[in-house]
Amino acid sequence: MRGCARRVVVTVAVLGLGGIGLHASAQQGVQINTDALGLNIPGDAANEPTLAVSPQNPLNMVVGWRQFPSVESDARYAGYAVTFDGGQTWINRGTLPPPPGFPDAQQSDPLLAVDSSGSFFYSSLVFEPTFVGVVYQSDTGGVDWQTPHVVRDGSTADKGRYTVDRSGVSENHYYASYTVGVVFSRSLDGGQTWERDTNPSSGHEMAFVDVGLNGEVFVASWSEPNLVVRRSDDAFRPGRWTWNPSTLIPCGQVAKQLPVNPAGVSSQVYLAIDRSESATRGNVYVLSSAVRTDDVCDVMFARSTDNGVTFSEPLRVNDDQPGADYQWMAAMSISPAGRLDALWFDTRADPNHFDSRLYYSHSYDGGLTWSPNRAVSDSFDPSIGYPQQTKIGDYFQCQSDNGSVSVVHPATFNGEQDIYCQRLHPMVLETSPLIGGKRARFNVTDARPNEQAWIVYSLDGPGYTNIALLDVPVNLAQPRLGVGPLRADAAGNVSWNITMPPQSRGRTVWFQAIQRENSSNVIEAVVE
Repeated sequence: MRGCARRVVVTVAVLGLGGIGLHASAQQGVQINTDALGLNIPGDAANEPTLAVSPQNPLNMVVGWRQFPSVESDARYAGYAVTFDGGQTWINRGTLPPPPGFPDAQQSDPLLAVDSSGSFFYSSLVFEPTFVGVVYQSDTGGVDWQTPHVVRDGSTADKGRYTVDRSGVSENHYYASYTVGVVFSRSLDGGQTWERDTNPSSGHEMAFVDVGLNGEVFVASWSEPNLVVRRSDDAFRPGRWTWNPSTLIPCGQVAKQLPVNPAGVSSQVYLAIDRSESATRGNVYVLSSAVRTDDVCDVMFARSTDNGVTFSEPLRVNDDQPGADYQWMAAMSISPAGRLDALWFDTRADPNHFDSRLYYSHSYDGGLTWSPNRAVSDSFDPSIGYPQQTKIGDYFQCQSDNGSVSVVHPATFNGEQDIYCQRLHPMVLETSPLIGGKRARFNVTDARPNEQAWIVYSLDGPGYTNIALLDVPVNLAQPRLGVGPLRADAAGNVSWNITMPPQSRGRTVWFQAIQRENSSNVIEAVVE
């Protein structure tokens, strides 16, 4: 959408993740599961999206999901799509070929990871005719995939989670966990062979695995009424490994069979290790939606400052009044600078407590405080387009960088289940109307408190330019310094009064606010 006289157009998402194409808007993002022309495929269904971003090329992202050929089918396959321009355009590559020996295999529970060199890994569960966990590898940015390795087989190979060791302590070490019953598997030879835990924890659900600063392995899962975190300090070494005593975090009950997602489990656990160079380095964070005694479903968070030995009392991230609303299917990720991002579906705007919107909150201080919750999508009915399962899935995923968070999530904006991608920013930039020769007001909220901020602009449109001095990408082509710096106050607010040059009348200009390791949305405007 373009601006016109007396109108300012705000593009909330950047690099084309909103505001481009027939299926994009500031409150929906870009639909990914489309045909070759970028058009919706009527009658299909897609859910449980997963996302990975190449550390070598942040414009290269891969999304995977469960693809159903139609809402009348219970068959599901491993869908995937790639982008090399940060999401301005997506290429839907269809579905992955079935593993050898399973020509008619159905696949579920996708999870993507990426190693330090930019190789992507697609973990998938084959469940027909038997349960088998497999992992595909791509060295072409997610375009082509190698024959998969078998990680796990048997009835416990459900809800697989997968990660690659990028700690720098060891190379080519891969880890996977499966539930129900946390079954841990590892590969120390680049995924060629896998070893399995002989003493799994029983009764656990929705496990998540990650690697600490020194190569230690963490597994977080549900064992009601607690989140359970286990740590192994020797799982990255050859030989038998051991687990330290489990840490229990009292969060409530698993969010399953909710009215908004009747056959789903909306309590995927997310665990993140703080690898920043800030004072919070080494912290361990966990987050999940949970059914509480004082509310129907909340987003619960806890943190550890002693490498997972103990955790804080659980903190409620959603800031609505306790009552009948659902904050469900939460996800979390962490930026290289240590900013925590949380996203979830939320019914608070619907008087009937059912139709949902995507909500966002972030924390600059290791989860001690969280920003006011912000609705970042249009409302949708989660019950539309059930593909022979009365659910919209069990999870979605986000990935954070310095200045933004990319999220892939299911929604029913088209009257069916589809996959959408958005890029969101912790800082919010707003402007008054821009008039040549007159002053305009630029306001920023949710900035990093007590730190300097700048306004940059472009006459060439969106793009991608890394500002090494501030360690933040600017989402503009040929960015220029507009004004600054000014220091944000203790609440994260900062404002400028900027005179628009008289000769700028009629020109389209793109603006963005930036800080050290932080940025805002892009505003596209036509100067009157």
